[in-house]
Amino acid sequence: MNTQQALHRINNLSVLFVITFVLGFISVSAAAGQMSCRDLDYGNTKYHQKMDELARRARLPDNYWSRFHEDLVRDLCRGDIGGVNSLVDNGSVKPSEAQSIGRVLGKVYKPKQRSRNGKSYGYSRQQFEQMGACSVCADNIAQFYTKKPASRCGRLARQSHEGDPEAIEKVLAWPAYCAWKY
Repeated sequence: MNTQQALHRINNLSVLFVITFVLGFISVSAAAGQMSCRDLDYGNTKYHQKMDELARRARLPDNYWSRFHEDLVRDLCRGDIGGVNSLVDNGSVKPSEAQSIGRVLGKVYKPKQRSRNGKSYGYSRQQFEQMGACSVCADNIAQFYTKKPASRCGRLARQSHEGDPEAIEKVLAWPAYCAWKY
């Protein structure tokens, strides 16, 4: 082998080494960026620390996670895309957050366009919370407002949503007829 052939061979080996190193680095980085569903099992002793880590890795606003994010993780891990779609459709979780959480878990999630009912529910739930209703109360009232508008609670919700002070007072007291049956 002459000098030129030796240099060519060294060049080829150098390129091969660089390619191998870069591919190895990429695969280690990708694996380091993922968490497993097992890490986020509710019974896990480090559950809250793992959810905090998920929030950081998924870049959730202020690294904050809610019960809706917990539901999303559960549904993604179980393969319940209908549950994930519902959380996104009703505005409980933003589509970008669902995609980010999916990416961290090594799951692909492609959100569908939000439905008219989903947008209405999400908006009304937020409005009832801003009026002073507790989170659960606002959820229940919004269910009636969007799914059973002709019901007693649905009518009260509409009146309060339109700004009727008496209706607002009544709906904030969360009467028994406003308890949604899930």
